[in-house]
Amino acid sequence: MKYEELGKGKVKRTQRRTIGLFIDGTGLDRATRRINRKVDMSALVKGVTSGLTPAVARYYTLIPYEDDSRQRAFLDAVARAGLAVIVKRLPPKGVTRQVSVDVEMAADIIAFSRGLSHFSNLSEYRPQELEGQTPYGVMPRPASALRDAAQPAEASSVNGSAEAAENTEETGKAPEQRIVTIVCPSRDLSYPISLAKDLGVDTVSADFGSFIGSDVLKSAAKWIDLSDSETIWRD
Repeated sequence: MKYEELGKGKVKRTQRRTIGLFIDGTGLDRATRRINRKVDMSALVKGVTSGLTPAVARYYTLIPYEDDSRQRAFLDAVARAGLAVIVKRLPPKGVTRQVSVDVEMAADIIAFSRGLSHFSNLSEYRPQELEGQTPYGVMPRPASALRDAAQPAEASSVNGSAEAAENTEETGKAPEQRIVTIVCPSRDLSYPISLAKDLGVDTVSADFGSFIGSDVLKSAAKWIDLSDSETIWRD
């Protein structure tokens, strides 16, 4: 991170930090079940983003084939914590098919790394109490968001190219440093995380020390051990 000396021991950050938070809800649930603790989702978001407001905050999880009232109540709580909830249904009983949210997470991580902040809402969960929608209905996307998504990102290159520098001079804004923070990523996400790092994005993996894979450890530039935290747990 670059800083500018202001004198008298004061410094100013010369880059705007834009954080994208991507939580693998299935991995998080498995890890917390192993240690028999429950996470306060709002506290988790604040903890892994250093208290900054993320530009993108998404929670990915698998849901039962049949609607479940307890699952809906939990997802409502996750949405109230300020997270967009992306869901994928498990197959019905008797059907053997491997299901994961890795593809959705990988696509969103790379899209954010390339400067986007709007994503597909194809599988986005809509809280039941909002506008009378069905529990797992699709949230309509505002026309303004679609227009914004169709436009090039403000800094389309995240690796400090000359084009990005020229855009910064024209707008008078500080250059942008994108930060991707992934909570409890699976081993299959090591490739997109490594690619995001190669694109010049600051990559952070947050997980529990006893369960994290070596591939994920090597792919991210930084690692947060959530098992050491005392502030993310529900009483």
